[in-house]
Amino acid sequence: MHIELDDIERRLIGVLRRHPRKGVSEMARLMGFSRATVRDRLRRLEAAKVIRGYGPDIEPRSVGLGVSAFVIVTIAQGGYETATGKLGSVAEVLEIHTVTGRGDLLLRLAATTNDHLHEAIQRIAAVDEVRRTETLLALHSAVTRTVADLVVDEIDRWKARDGSR
Repeated sequence: MHIELDDIERRLIGVLRRHPRKGVSEMARLMGFSRATVRDRLRRLEAAKVIRGYGPDIEPRSVGLGVSAFVIVTIAQGGYETATGKLGSVAEVLEIHTVTGRGDLLLRLAATTNDHLHEAIQRIAAVDEVRRTETLLALHSAVTRTVADLVVDEIDRWKARDGSR
């Protein structure tokens, strides 16, 4: 489901992004709105599944997961549901995307070492529906952004287009 976010909701997401541990009253104060307005907007965003959770963002390297990789996976015809189910059970797999191009799936993995990554890839390759894998090791992350960052940045683009700065 897609909903249009207004300026208040974008600002609220920005406050949540910068101050994730603030309570509703404090967020309302920071935004200059009533507690009821902020609470109602939060409920709307949660109900629409715009806000999926309030968990902490973890820096992988700080918890020993210094190896990041992407694995392109080609799977057997008709094996999508089974393959994604089995691949999703590999703990090191953070994301699974269906893609176009050389393969069928793109997986993002995190591991402690190259040996740990190798073990995870071996478990991926052992899935019956997997026909081929290609691994791309991430050497450096030049940009890391979240959807919340993009939503908040949209406020500035909108204001610049409108000339309301």
